[in-house]
Amino acid sequence: MERPSVVHRQARARTQTWVWTLAGTWGLVLLTMGVGNGVSGAAEWSAAPSLSVKGVYNSNLLLSAGNNEVVGHWITPAVKFKGATETLDVEGETRADFIHYYGDVDRELTNLYFPLKASYRADRHTIGFDGGFTRDNTLIGELQQTGLVLGFTQRSMWTAVPTWKVGITEQLSWKSNYQFMDVSYQEAKRLGFANYQTHGVSSGPTYSLTELDEVTLTGEYNLVRIPSVGLESTYYGAQGGWTHDFGDGVIGSISGGGRLVSSTQDIPRIPGILGFLLGRTRDRSVTSHEVVWVYRGSLSKQFERTMIQIDGSREIYPSGFGRLLQTSRVSGVFSRRISETLSFSVNGSLYFISGITTTPNSRPLQDQRFFSVSPSMSWKFAEWWSLDVSYTYGERAVEILNQRNNSNSVFIMLTYGGDKWSVSR
Repeated sequence: MERPSVVHRQARARTQTWVWTLAGTWGLVLLTMGVGNGVSGAAEWSAAPSLSVKGVYNSNLLLSAGNNEVVGHWITPAVKFKGATETLDVEGETRADFIHYYGDVDRELTNLYFPLKASYRADRHTIGFDGGFTRDNTLIGELQQTGLVLGFTQRSMWTAVPTWKVGITEQLSWKSNYQFMDVSYQEAKRLGFANYQTHGVSSGPTYSLTELDEVTLTGEYNLVRIPSVGLESTYYGAQGGWTHDFGDGVIGSISGGGRLVSSTQDIPRIPGILGFLLGRTRDRSVTSHEVVWVYRGSLSKQFERTMIQIDGSREIYPSGFGRLLQTSRVSGVFSRRISETLSFSVNGSLYFISGITTTPNSRPLQDQRFFSVSPSMSWKFAEWWSLDVSYTYGERAVEILNQRNNSNSVFIMLTYGGDKWSVSR
């Protein structure tokens, strides 16, 4: 009987640690806001705290065969902050999800989100930053991005994207950025996950043809390192884009181009007679090349109370599977404000996922398909209170293996928005 007690004490200790970390971060944010207010002219700083409590049911949490039915609860404290002067804009959020699932999967989780965006303007130059730290799990962030359903574990991700934009003329500007991402998985080795790190640079001009048309040309280079499987991949190329305002709230954009993907994987030697028979008596590397065409397009329409948007894309993504992925995605959003207090929305996405840059030592990945649709309703029944109800259907299919798994999930969430704190000068 003592072992469960020890486990519960450890879980409580971890929870208290994250609570104090979150509280300390909030304090640092408010202190920074106060200092900024004291030294900056024409400055405005604000913070908006909130607290959400959510009850969840999911018939197949892991989207796999077997018994994965759960109920659970989420407790989510958060604060969004903003700061602005004549030349500087800063906004971010600090948020935590304290999660407990009961049933076939009994697990406690803590998700953390610390996004940060900033921009500084000086004459014709704009310097920006977008990044932060995220701790979530593979069935939230990575699934939404790549469409690949991996095993269930926590994921920690650091991102940093500094940008520089310079206006050359009234119509022509040039933008460059650097992208960094470092991703690690809890118990990666035991679960067969692969930590990875990416570096990327992109640069190119943007030209306003008219008040309604804008064209871009971008060149980019990306490096992905996956040390645990000895894989290093690069992909680079160029793409062009066009954005057009059709009027009456209709905006469309399209872009596309080619990527030359090169991967090098280390194959270690096999000692002894077996290595001699297999021709693996020394370390060697194998390299593969592939051309992948990527694209992205969107079309949106804004009415007085309704918004409709359709997106389509094909992108290259690294993943915890230890391979680069080619993900083709079609998605749509419909939202409508029924009244001043009631709104309704539907989100749907269809993914087609395959592996790229196959080398002899790569892990095999069968082509997969993932589909999800989620209608939701939000009711703001008081000044600081709102109630959200949502249903989600998800389906994962691997046609060549004749595998198909689906899930039905429902959540009800109560949110207290709190009073907004603000100071200005």
